[in-house]
Amino acid sequence: MDFIKTLNLGTAAELVISAAIILALVQAIKQTKVNNKWLPWIAMGLGVVAGLVSVVATKDSNWVPAALQGLLLGAATSGLFDGVKGLSATAFG
Repeated sequence: MDFIKTLNLGTAAELVISAAIILALVQAIKQTKVNNKWLPWIAMGLGVVAGLVSVVATKDSNWVPAALQGLLLGAATSGLFDGVKGLSATAFG
């Protein structure tokens, strides 16, 4: 989350709104019969939508950065971001 925040793609309010939406929806989807292998993709798709919703909620106009922020948040909430971050730290650090 700190990495996403430092990219300055959106406001703190947009970050919180997007993360809350994604977490709630992914947890709800986990209760269904959807195969877990699809959850990272679903979370990233929901992240884009949540990012756009956060722009509307905060009456901002940064659509593309908010969508990118949502995509990264979706990856982070599904654990995909942490896995890639750990892999890159191992390979390059």
